[in-house]
Amino acid sequence: MKVKLLVLLSALALQVASAREFRDFTNQEGKKIHGELLDLSEGKVRIRTKGKVFFIPVDQLSEADQTWLNEWDLKRKGEEDKLYYKELVFEDDFSAEAFGELWKHYKSESLLADGVMVGKTVDIKVHPGCDSVRFEGRRDMEVSVKFKFAGPEAKSFNVWFDDYQYKGSQAGHIVSVSVSPKRVSIRDAKTGSDKWEIYNKRKSPEGLDDATKELLKTKSAVLPIDFEKNKDEWHELLIRTKADKLIVKIDGEEVGGFQSEGVAHMTKSLVSLTTTINDVHYDDLVIRAASNEGLEEKTAEEK
Repeated sequence: MKVKLLVLLSALALQVASAREFRDFTNQEGKKIHGELLDLSEGKVRIRTKGKVFFIPVDQLSEADQTWLNEWDLKRKGEEDKLYYKELVFEDDFSAEAFGELWKHYKSESLLADGVMVGKTVDIKVHPGCDSVRFEGRRDMEVSVKFKFAGPEAKSFNVWFDDYQYKGSQAGHIVSVSVSPKRVSIRDAKTGSDKWEIYNKRKSPEGLDDATKELLKTKSAVLPIDFEKNKDEWHELLIRTKADKLIVKIDGEEVGGFQSEGVAHMTKSLVSLTTTINDVHYDDLVIRAASNEGLEEKTAEEK
């Protein structure tokens, strides 16, 4: 029994020792200090060296050390996904007096007021108001946006991931996430409802055949939620795509996920907020992406 206890204590000691972090830290004047990293909080790193503990403001350290500390902090918090979507593609806190030049609008009368974007639709019978941003295409994307349903006409909104150069689906639609106070609906539009072959069938007098109807059941998902009572309060939506998988979080809680081949489209190059009908408010839109480097080349269909 004593032998087993000693073995267990030795193993624990090795784990603790291996978990300790030692590093040569460099300040912005080039002076180095070798020490053990103890903690990082409130913009200061706590380091032990030569038996003494020092508190050093992170912004006094080299850029490389600041990057390393940020990654270390995210890993210890279990937030590695933030390292994956490390490229900031676009952000807007809607504090400007007018939309920036990257914004495009279709059937939209959306406006900026009091530091938020107020979603407005010209004519819902024609098309919901669409406000979009274009960028260089990526496969794996992260979109976060704050929202609230601020008026009686505010029913739902969509976050669309599209490829404006893709010709295989109606309007280059790839995947959509629709949010209402009762549900989140996810749709693979590229290989489902907006694929030209299927889209044209839906519009034809004959309509969809049974085989296509069965196929479409695999191309969407509905996730129940419920914030009807506080729909006019601010909430935060987070969407992440990685390969053929997509997950949705609201207010930090995972609502659910969806897997379909269209989600893995290599060059999603447009994100839009589509408002049904009016007065969905948006704030703090952030679009991030993972690099396409090392991923497979586009298929012939995508080119």
